[in-house]
Amino acid sequence: MNDALEDLLEGERKIEERELLGKIGTMVAHFVPVDWAVVTLAYRAMGEHTELSVLVRRATDYNLYSWTPPAVVAEHLDKLRAVMYRRGRGTWFELTGMVAVNSDIDVRYWWDDNPNWREEPPVSALVEELERFPRDAVMVPEWMADRLSRPVIATLEDAVYYGDVERRVEGELAELGVDPRFYRIRDVADGAWCMVPTEYSAPGVPGSAERPRWAVFLAFGGKQLARAEFATFQQAVRYFFGHLVLHLTAFRDERAPDENRPTEEWPIQPVGGDRGLDNYSGKKLITVTPGTEIDRYGDLFGNTVFAARTEFPYRSQPAEEADLPYRIYRVHHSIRAVMGQVVASHDQPGGGTAYVLERPLNELLYSGALVEITQATTRAADDDTD
Repeated sequence: MNDALEDLLEGERKIEERELLGKIGTMVAHFVPVDWAVVTLAYRAMGEHTELSVLVRRATDYNLYSWTPPAVVAEHLDKLRAVMYRRGRGTWFELTGMVAVNSDIDVRYWWDDNPNWREEPPVSALVEELERFPRDAVMVPEWMADRLSRPVIATLEDAVYYGDVERRVEGELAELGVDPRFYRIRDVADGAWCMVPTEYSAPGVPGSAERPRWAVFLAFGGKQLARAEFATFQQAVRYFFGHLVLHLTAFRDERAPDENRPTEEWPIQPVGGDRGLDNYSGKKLITVTPGTEIDRYGDLFGNTVFAARTEFPYRSQPAEEADLPYRIYRVHHSIRAVMGQVVASHDQPGGGTAYVLERPLNELLYSGALVEITQATTRAADDDTD
């Protein structure tokens, strides 16, 4: 996501945060018993497990008294957690604050520390937390990971980004050498395992609201063999992927999965006017990992980039393209790509490492998978595989 867009979104979130805090302060000041000087509160949340502790300091004797505010205060605190959620980062677990007589509120957030619970949340609450506010595995605090397990965390992390999961499945199948003729996602072809969205109405309930489901089956001769329906995309993916992997030898292409694959059959193709895949040798599907630095001469509508600091002659681009805007990016979330070495052309020697990314740069920046940086900090890499 570019800096300007990130600043805009962050500004909108800050406005929502201030508005909610203002409402919370106003509600506390309105409902608190008379004769008060200051209210202190602590709100702790983990999934559906929440705790709200409120103390009122009396103006007359300056002693502290426990007070239970209306439920709407906790509801607004829950909304505040949702507003402050950051993709991959999560949201805070605990808020402490003070409300003054003029309804001004001063708060502090705890994003990673284990709150001082009155009652320890059950493990199910930790699962609910990661389902509602997913965190990247590296952002899950150690105390939380100790109560769960890394497989659970990975499963919950994978369940978040449907588009990412779909691209990952296609990429993994391509790496395994599964012939694209034998599988379809969101499409049906005879002789292929298919995974398509469908509709399901509650049986026997006329006019019941239809809810999306996923169907997986082997299409053959107009029939749907071994058909199964699933309530979620992730459940369908497991069934779909499992059948293809269990019978891998039957679905593999006879030719080598990478270099001999016709350019039009690669699951990732250049867009935005970028040159075709036949301009690269040694092609293979990879996952470009977080921290990788890449660059590009040109606009944001294409999806071809190079290992950062690749000298211009090794890109085999026309000489006039050296005058195009030059930008450097760092990968923030894993990105699928076709990687290859540029062949010689345009009186240039080529040989540089290029990546044809799964989506155009503008989409990857908007989603946060890429961030623009001012200067490369790593050397150009020859390879960045799984």
